[in-house]
Amino acid sequence: MMIKALNWIVLFVSFSMVFVSSFANAQSNPILDDFSILANNRKVYLNWIIKSGSTCNGIHIFRSANNSSFKEIGNIAGICGSVSSATPYNFVDQNPEKNTINFYRLELGNNGTSQTLSIEIIDIEKEGSQVRPNPVYNEAKIYFNNNTKVLNYLSVYNLSDKLIDELSSKENFFEIDSTNYSNGIYFFKIINKEKIIISKGKFIVAH
Repeated sequence: MMIKALNWIVLFVSFSMVFVSSFANAQSNPILDDFSILANNRKVYLNWIIKSGSTCNGIHIFRSANNSSFKEIGNIAGICGSVSSATPYNFVDQNPEKNTINFYRLELGNNGTSQTLSIEIIDIEKEGSQVRPNPVYNEAKIYFNNNTKVLNYLSVYNLSDKLIDELSSKENFFEIDSTNYSNGIYFFKIINKEKIIISKGKFIVAH
C-alpha cells in the first residue's frame, strides 16, 4: 500500500456502502492541525495535517472495532512533518470492518497519540438494505441504496402480516421509532415510486 504526503482529494461518490460518522472525545495531539476520516466505495480515508514547525519520527495508524483493542494497520517510516510548513498526509484503509463501528487513531513517534475518530460502515450489497441496530431497542435506521435521492416508501408488518407502519424518504435510510411496537419480529419492504419492491427484510424489537 502506498502512503505519501499529498494535497487532500475528497471523493463523495457512494456505491453499495453508506456511512454514519461520529467522533469520540479524546485528547488532541499538539502537533496535529487536523485529523478527519470519511468512507467511500468500501474504504475508509484518513487525512491529517502536521503543524508547521513540528516533526515526528514515524507515524503508526491503528484501528479497533471496540475502541479498546487497537491493531496497527499501516505506518509511515522516517521523519514526518516539516520545520517550515504544514504537511498533509493520508492513509486508505482498504478493508474496514463492515456493519460495525471502526475506531481510528494515530501514534506520532515520540509525540503521543491523536484523538480517536470513529465511523460506522454499513454494507448493504447483498440484501439491498441493512437495519442498524438490530435488535431495535428504541430507534433504528434501515439503510438502502438511494444515491439519486428519489422518493421511496417503507411498509412494516408484524408476524400476522398486518401493516403497522408506513414511511417515506428521499434519503438513503428510513428512521424507525419503535416506541409503540411490541417486542417481536417484524418484516419490511421498500418500494419505489413505480411500486417495485427494491428490498425486503426483517428486524427484531426488544425494548
